[in-house]
Amino acid sequence: MTLDVITRTLRDAGIEDARQEALLLIEHFAKVSPAFVLASREREYDAPALLDAVRRRAERYPLQYLLGEWEFCGLRLRVTPACLIPRPDTEIIAVRAAELLPPGGRFLDLCTGSGCIAAAVLALAGEKNVSGAAVDLSEDAAALARENLSAFGFADRCPVIVGDAALDLFPQDREGFDVIVSNPPYIAADEMRTLAPELGYEPEIALTDGGDGLALIRAILTGWRGKLKPGGVMLIEHGWKQGGEVERIARDAGYRYRGITDYGGNLRAAELSLSAGETAIVSRETF
Repeated sequence: MTLDVITRTLRDAGIEDARQEALLLIEHFAKVSPAFVLASREREYDAPALLDAVRRRAERYPLQYLLGEWEFCGLRLRVTPACLIPRPDTEIIAVRAAELLPPGGRFLDLCTGSGCIAAAVLALAGEKNVSGAAVDLSEDAAALARENLSAFGFADRCPVIVGDAALDLFPQDREGFDVIVSNPPYIAADEMRTLAPELGYEPEIALTDGGDGLALIRAILTGWRGKLKPGGVMLIEHGWKQGGEVERIARDAGYRYRGITDYGGNLRAAELSLSAGETAIVSRETF
């Protein structure tokens, strides 16, 4: 198959960035650079692994799982079907968490998945010498998070435990956290059928709570407030249509609310602190 044939195959399958994905697949499975591929557009590639990957991608199996890795905040992380695929919109809360953490500060990452947020926070915080902990309900996801954190030399600074993010998993902890961050399953059950085919391959428990998509957000706000240090902040990702409801839940629970917009200008996350105040929208451009 040539670059053009692979591109056409993917485009016919409804994949928007077909040419870019074709280049990535050829680079990964044929072990050649994109520049070489573009300079030799008529070259035939017949590596069985590549042909199988093209077939699976045309069936809308996620590109990230085929490649086995994906970039998040400049970090190349291993990804598998055990975890939610890291997405650019989630970068905003990792960046904000790193900014908010004081030198020597401590964070908690709930629903860590691949460990992308925890790894990014530790990398972005740089010389602040912060530490953290991460939690996931899935044994397989937790193992993957440990692997990714270890790859960047962060394993000792951020242990990963298996547990339900709706529960207090650190009952003996008296130190608390400066920042609690989470990308919980927030897609409402009735929206699941409207999603892109690729999401059908991602772990359902990382996408939806089976209800209105807000159950775990409610649980985190009430269950973990006692673990915030004085002046601490929660950063919670939510759906782009859920900002108003999350603000109501947060205010009812006694939090000050600030909305954070994603790279597309959509309201994507809540920055919450335990004090009353006026609502403000924080754009990513202010970070």
